[in-house]
Amino acid sequence: MEYYEIIGLKKEPFSMAPEPEFFFQSKSHGECLDRLEISLRLNRGLNVVIGGIGTGKTMLSRLLLGRFVEFGENHKFHLILDPTWDSSSEFLQYLSKMFGLEGGFSQHSDMMDQIEHYLIDSSIHSNRNNVLIIDEGQKMGPNQLEIIRMLLNFETNDSKLIQVIIFAQHEIKELLNKHENFKDRIAFGYEIKPLDLEDTIGFINHRVAVAGLPKDEELFKNKAIEVIHEETKGYPRKIVRICHQLIIEMILNKRENISSDDVFEFKKTSNPLNV
Repeated sequence: MEYYEIIGLKKEPFSMAPEPEFFFQSKSHGECLDRLEISLRLNRGLNVVIGGIGTGKTMLSRLLLGRFVEFGENHKFHLILDPTWDSSSEFLQYLSKMFGLEGGFSQHSDMMDQIEHYLIDSSIHSNRNNVLIIDEGQKMGPNQLEIIRMLLNFETNDSKLIQVIIFAQHEIKELLNKHENFKDRIAFGYEIKPLDLEDTIGFINHRVAVAGLPKDEELFKNKAIEVIHEETKGYPRKIVRICHQLIIEMILNKRENISSDDVFEFKKTSNPLNV
């Protein structure tokens, strides 16, 4: 028997995996997702979403994919999870392989021409909207930014041939500030904020409800959630981690719910919140 079944739940409520069904549309996350969708549908070009570690950037990218894939729309998404290359040539070769193109070119101009022809054929002849999503964008260097800038130059009279979404930590701001010609191309920029107390309450209650907790039962007391919010500063990943651990402690100590005293006691004895 899984631990969550002991307390009558049907699913793991606080898994570390980015599971879209557990997404809680906080004020910040909901606005970001909606505006990203609008930007893509309007073919605006470059989008940059910035957030600290554990603020839910990966979850947003998965949900955005779902909004388009669910309805079988003609958007083709290309995902880069770790944008670290030793040279511009390696980045271009990676892009060529990702687009399914034959290799053999060594000159930048030849590889860019090949990619442009692919995007023209895909966008104009196949009526497909190509979207490049880059996670961990703060790992990129100036050479990668320049290649992305060049990709965004590929366009018809009325639309871009490719759109780009960069999800990154705050370190990318320094890089962007050094490259105004790239920064000026950002059509939509957004900084994800940690959850406030209201959204933290909604976030936790939403997850346990999706996991199967009956509406008339209360797993986390509101005072407990207040303490959790104070200690985690509203960062979703930290909230998920501590809530999972608190449920385990609740089961081991044969309690029916989690109070503020339980959170204080757990913090004092195990101090997991600074990890």
